[in-house]
Amino acid sequence: MKFLDWFKRFPVFLRDVRLEVKKTSFPSRLEVTNTTLVVVVVVAIFGVYLWIVDQVVFSILNKVFAVFR
Repeated sequence: MKFLDWFKRFPVFLRDVRLEVKKTSFPSRLEVTNTTLVVVVVVAIFGVYLWIVDQVVFSILNKVFAVFR
């Protein structure tokens, strides 16, 4: 019985989906390009920062372990 109810409600669901999609606003090509550029630059900056921190921690730990050899 529930299965048949689903088929009865499905057209209403599709109509609601269509109405909601009409309400959405999609970004322009320029907005997508600018946002993508910002993400790439920020990821690169964080990558370089984390690499520097890793190198510093690695150097400090090597000096600490050298003391205990």
